Amino acid sequence: MTSNGVETSDEKFNIELLEAIFKTSKKTIQEYVRELDRYNRFKSIQHVAGTSGTVMDDRGRLMDLYDACVQQDAHLASVIETLESQIIGERYMLCRINEKGKFIKDVKATEKVQGSQFDKLIRGIMEAKLYGYTAFEILPEIDKRTGKLKAINTIERRNVLADQRRIVQRQGIWLPGWNFDDPQYEDNYVLVNSGSLGLFSATTPLILAKKFTLANYVNFSHTYGQPIIHGKTVSEETADRKRLANDIASAAQNKVIVTGLQDEVDIKTFTMSNSERIFTGLMEIVDKDVSNLIVGSESMAGATMSYVGATKAHQDVFRDRVEAYRRYIENVMNEEIVPRLVGMGYIEDGLVFKYAKRLEMNDQDQINLYNFLTDKYEISADEIEKTFGVVVGKQINLQSGNNGGGGGAAGTDDRLVMSDEEYYKRYGHRRGEPSNFYQGRR
Repeated sequence: MTSNGVETSDEKFNIELLEAIFKTSKKTIQEYVRELDRYNRFKSIQHVAGTSGTVMDDRGRLMDLYDACVQQDAHLASVIETLESQIIGERYMLCRINEKGKFIKDVKATEKVQGSQFDKLIRGIMEAKLYGYTAFEILPEIDKRTGKLKAINTIERRNVLADQRRIVQRQGIWLPGWNFDDPQYEDNYVLVNSGSLGLFSATTPLILAKKFTLANYVNFSHTYGQPIIHGKTVSEETADRKRLANDIASAAQNKVIVTGLQDEVDIKTFTMSNSERIFTGLMEIVDKDVSNLIVGSESMAGATMSYVGATKAHQDVFRDRVEAYRRYIENVMNEEIVPRLVGMGYIEDGLVFKYAKRLEMNDQDQINLYNFLTDKYEISADEIEKTFGVVVGKQINLQSGNNGGGGGAAGTDDRLVMSDEEYYKRYGHRRGEPSNFYQGRR
């Protein structure tokens, strides 16, 4: 049959029927260049060739290159794990907007979109920026044990023609196939298309070059990294020389070698001339570029900085980059996913997907913040326990007469060094007046 002038299979879509070819080993930069040429040809004729019956946007081989880099490069995998740690978990919620523009969390609705299936969904949306696109199958069935959606499946990218908005059963073959815009599929199947080849298009050539460099470095280390043991003997007999050579060879394990009185054993170490830096320097450059591209900072991906100021600057860049990913996820969820969940009757209308606006701080920064706030505001004991896991009682610095407010100058430790006028300018209240925010001033 046809839908919008495009041939569609009469067979109902079943994700288990998809067939794809995986080739993620021994990838080269030449293969990457060929796939770029293929994509450029597609972009050049896309507006005139149409989409009916012709597979043009087949990125299956490009996905092989991307997956090969993720599987075989530990640094890239760790950077992605770092990014995932910032976008999944309990940071997001479903909420409503009140008349003042404030987001009010809906606890029951939020519980429905937290769990393994929705973590998979959010991770897939993030990967759309890395791979270029991601396709989802959202099934309306409810899991009787959890009360949440039973399955949200990621459709294999090799079977998706992203710019042609089509799923094909066999990679590279038009029929059988199904269209995302077909009325019978548009409510349960979502294509998240970034409109480009994704960030991996920039990291792939770097990582392929890094693998070649690493292989050369291993060969270099085997050749020049191990010292040469040189033995000398006064004997002219070939048997004596072979005996000494065998003794030297076995000395590495036995730790002991016995020679004649006039035999000599000398270790010839290789004088390093920074030749190895050619290899390690190139690999460090690749890791740095990969980190900067995906998370905005190499220090946030495991590298160390020379001084505190640089680390804080990189933290700011990293947080801004994470915020951009979160904003992208919010837009996709609110424009593509939430309306479908409402249509399924899974959640109520009027809800908005939102990341919680909380500060991302390390433990020491959180402690400093709470030290600052508890001297000026009353903090709930439940909030302290939720943040630090410490059960606390009554907040003692709210009681009159303690050194809680004004940095301790309002209590009994005042040595009367300052005049009354200087004291008032510095602390905002006169000597003897309560300094706590909630006590007020006379």
